[in-house]
Amino acid sequence: MSFRRAINLFPWDVQAEGAGPCLTAIAGLGCTAVVLSPNYHRARLFRPRAQRYYNRPVDWCDFTPDPALYAEPALLPPVNPDSGCVAACAAAVPAARERGLEVLASVIGCHNTTLGLAHPELCVENAAGDCYAFALCPAQPRVRAHLVSLVRDVARRLRPDAVVLDSFAYLDAVHREHHELMFVSPGAFGKYLLSLCFCPACRERLAREGVDPMALRERTASLLRSSVARPSRPRSAEWERDELTALLLEFPEFLAAARARSAAVEELLRDVVAAGRAEGVAVHQHSGFLARPSARAWMEGPGLRTRARHGDHLFIQAHFASTAEVVQDLSWAAALVEADRLVLAMMAGEDHLPSAADLMQRVGAVRAIGAAGVCYYNYGLLSPERLDWIRRANASVA
Repeated sequence: MSFRRAINLFPWDVQAEGAGPCLTAIAGLGCTAVVLSPNYHRARLFRPRAQRYYNRPVDWCDFTPDPALYAEPALLPPVNPDSGCVAACAAAVPAARERGLEVLASVIGCHNTTLGLAHPELCVENAAGDCYAFALCPAQPRVRAHLVSLVRDVARRLRPDAVVLDSFAYLDAVHREHHELMFVSPGAFGKYLLSLCFCPACRERLAREGVDPMALRERTASLLRSSVARPSRPRSAEWERDELTALLLEFPEFLAAARARSAAVEELLRDVVAAGRAEGVAVHQHSGFLARPSARAWMEGPGLRTRARHGDHLFIQAHFASTAEVVQDLSWAAALVEADRLVLAMMAGEDHLPSAADLMQRVGAVRAIGAAGVCYYNYGLLSPERLDWIRRANASVA
């Protein structure tokens, strides 16, 4: 396959510009693929070319699901009430193909606040008993059945060339919820402890690993209290990473818990990939949701090698402002997984991409490492200037 030059695309941007003009513009950037979002999570997004926000208060489906494919159709979030947006999502697929573009569908999995609020029993439950509404637990059988059906449904409805699995794993405890505040941080060590799930399904898995779930829960709460009580002063990021690693060696039950979490997600990925491939589409993985750099993928379940076993390409989420860090992250992944199965995913906004020269360096490094391509985030969120940066970077590796 040629070097993939992909860009993420929201259905409402297709609706605003029209499927033909929108996909013509993307092809004009020198892109070879679009990554369409048929079930994006709730968000409030500023669209600089329109000079306005797009408000998405519900985790809507921007396609019309087939309830017959789901064991529990009631778990489906509502379809977007804006029928024009739903129609635009469908229209984007043939419009892309007419312009020679590969079509990937980015499917959101466990990150669904609408489902979490309606079904707290399906959410991650921390050691204190708090439920994270934004984080469905991947160990829950009902969640897994729903996500397998969701991938099958998207594959049948949209007929993309591939689906990209987004948030098919455990989510971090800190997620920038609406007005989320943390004046006293427990550090990387404490945040990981806050992310551990003790829902009934996870407790059962821990017991199968030989871990006493209640004892682990008490140990987690005790260590978290100690972490919060530490003197409030700047902490060394390097030391925090070492503390997190030491946790798994000092307390073997946490290493066993990490294995249980990895196994739960791996089983989900296996079933989801099988469902996608049965529909004739490829299935790609993310390196992680918020686990960055990619060496931290294990914090959300499986590591990179396990994720790569269950999919075709692995999209490395190297969202850093420093080009050196972006390249380091991709290079680390290439040490574990064949480089030609990796795609560098990067946010192209002001917080993560300082200049056109940085983008040129990143794209050139991806090509030099031998990776399969790049993926830019996101067409509707970028200014004309930044889209032109993408056009020039694509031309440099075409």
